[in-house]
Amino acid sequence: MTSSSAAVLLRGVASGVVANRSGSPVVSDVNGELKVVLTDPDVLDCPICLDPLSTPVFQCENGHIACSLCCSKVKRKCPSCCMPIGYNRCRAIEKVIESVKVSCKNAQYGCKTTMTYSQKTEHEQICPFVTCYCPHPSCPFGGTSRNMYIHFGIQHAVSTTRFTYDTTFFVHVATQQKHIFFQEQHESVIFILNHEVKEHGRALSVDCVGPSTLKSCFEYQITARQLKSVLTLQCVPDVYTRWSEHPLKRNYLTVPSDFFCCSGTLPLHLCIKKTVLPE
Repeated sequence: MTSSSAAVLLRGVASGVVANRSGSPVVSDVNGELKVVLTDPDVLDCPICLDPLSTPVFQCENGHIACSLCCSKVKRKCPSCCMPIGYNRCRAIEKVIESVKVSCKNAQYGCKTTMTYSQKTEHEQICPFVTCYCPHPSCPFGGTSRNMYIHFGIQHAVSTTRFTYDTTFFVHVATQQKHIFFQEQHESVIFILNHEVKEHGRALSVDCVGPSTLKSCFEYQITARQLKSVLTLQCVPDVYTRWSEHPLKRNYLTVPSDFFCCSGTLPLHLCIKKTVLPE
């Protein structure tokens, strides 16, 4: 969490009037919820690993707290006072962290999910409203995946190839061409064909740009032919919210140099399939 104020809801922690850290009273709503501004969200993080606290939470005899994993890591010796820790549950803080409800950081982009504080990090890693960035070199645009796809289709249309799912299409890769952009006709999802020179030929793979909910939603097949020789890779694309050129380390097709035409281009057949619907 950042040090900026976080709006949270405390359910059933108290009734009537409470005060925040600045001393200002906060009055409960008619439905019994207390709207509280937590000016120091770090108090809900484990002071050792700095991750959000989740039950069980333990305390030493001096009241210092730690998550269960950290109690094991410090061999049940409190790093603040050296007293034993990991035996006595801190029920009060457990009740608080189970009651606190927070909004996703992508609420401004349309996410309406609320969750316990301990679930915030996990949710935001798979949130479909996460900020995605334009993969075109030197373009700083960022927004929801939908807005980014619209932006890319308008601003970078001349540098992309349009295709449809489950349809094999032909691609020519130039010798010095490091990547080629593709955008699906109907959903506008962006894919990138990576091309890298390796010791024994050329390496090729496909990436996808979008939220992590797209993982395992697609698969692709690259086919290279030379006379009677056929090389094929069927794989799942890696998904990036912020894509940039990167060395290919795994899951790529290696094509020998003699597969290239005399013009210096490599002819490929590419098919991108949609396997499941994103959540």
